[in-house]
Formats: sequence, structure tokens, C-alpha cells
Amino acid sequence: MCCVSITLVGCASPRITLPEGPGEPYPKYAEVFAAAVSECSRVRSFEALVSLRGRGRGGNVRGRIRVGLAAPSSLRLEGLAPFGAPVFLFVATPSDVALWFVRRAQALSGVPAANVLDRLTGIPFGPEDLRAVLTGCLVPEADPIGGRSYGDWIAVDLASGAVAYLRSSGDVYHLVAGSRDGLTVWYGEFRRQLPREVRVVSDERGSQASESATDLTARLSQVSVNVEIPDVAFTLEIPPDVTLVGLEDLFRASPLGAETGRP
Repeated sequence: MCCVSITLVGCASPRITLPEGPGEPYPKYAEVFAAAVSECSRVRSFEALVSLRGRGRGGNVRGRIRVGLAAPSSLRLEGLAPFGAPVFLFVATPSDVALWFVRRAQALSGVPAANVLDRLTGIPFGPEDLRAVLTGCLVPEADPIGGRSYGDWIAVDLASGAVAYLRSSGDVYHLVAGSRDGLTVWYGEFRRQLPREVRVVSDERGSQASESATDLTARLSQVSVNVEIPDVAFTLEIPPDVTLVGLEDLFRASPLGAETGRP
């Protein structure tokens, strides 16, 4: 999601409280939802520099990652160090997944991309879901099935089980938050209807849950959409002298951000 490091950081700014209760029926939910996601739903490829900070899987996260995403399910993440070689390269396609910690000379392959990101950050998204979340659509191929209003808020139920929360700004509604997969996603700093800030928070509760809760904020810059990303960007040749390890072994051996500098 840019460059990554795991260091002590503070939490992101407080969130707005989402509306609760039955609300009032809102018959035009599908029309308003379609307008709110009209730009992000057209995104077939996406590149950005992401500054990431917060907490994920019990560890504090801070750093930058160069992100490349392309339909239908291709991903490239490059963890940037302050100088020199990248900290890691992570690529995924429908047929292959590979993660290489360049400076540690360790790698893994054959693990679903969503499992890798879940183990790393607590966010279980594959390439298609990550593209939808980062561009402000919340879920790919959204199918609205119901809606209700709460003043200037509209809650739209999606067939996937997710709920999108829209809020008006003048005559325009933005998708400013949503719930899916036990996570709440918050959006802010819109430019041309695409967010430049994305916050993902787990819905866990209680003191024990807070120890492992996910609360990550991604600030996006250098954003390009619908540019051609060559297929070679989603391939990774791991050198023969690199040690192949399993997912649990890799992250138990050393915290992800220990070798990266702050942005």
C-alpha cells in the first residue's frame, strides 16, 4: 500500500461517529451510490506512493510503499528504504504470488496475497479488494440492495454484506466510510472524487482485542489512474541464494519494519 517500517507511532485522528438505528427509507439509494462511486468504479489500474502509519497485527507500522494495482487481480508493492535497495518486493497475479525481503535474503511464494497482507497488517485484502478500498469504492463490483437516510448521511447496504456510508458535500455525495469483513474504512481528502486518505480500523473490542487491533492510515500521493502498467511489473525473479521460508516463520523471525527508515 510506498515504504514500510515498524516503529512506535501515535494513533490517527479521531473518527466521526457513524449513524445508527433504523433511519428513514431512502428509495434513491442506488442512484446516489452509483454517482458517489462513479470515478473509482472506472479505475482499472492504480499507482501511488502510500505513507502508511498506525498499528497492525500487534505491531506499530510507519513507512512508505510504492503501490501498483491492475485489473483483474494484479498487485505490486515495493517497500522503500531511505536509500539503496528496497526493503521488500511483493507481487501477486491470479497465478502467482511472491514476497522477497531483499536485505534479509528471505522470500516466500505460493501463499495467497490476502493471507500475506493479513499476516502483515491485519487487513485480509487481495489485489482486487485492495484496489477497491484504496480508490474509495470499498468493495469491487458493488451491488446496492437497500438504503436509508440519517439527515445528511445515507447508508447503503451492499449484496456482499458491506455497508457504505455516504455524506453530502454541497450537491455531491461522497462515500466517506464503510464496513466490511470486520473492518471499518474511513475516507478523506477527496480529489476528483478519489480519496487521498484511507483509514482502516478493525471492529475488535475489549482490552485483549486492542492489543492486536488494526488501525492503519494510508496517505496517498503521486496518484495515477488508468495508466498502462506492463505485465513485467507483476513478476518477480527471486535469486537462487535467497532462503525460502513459510509465512509464519518469516514474520516470527523479524518484525517487518525493523530494517526500514522513517519517511
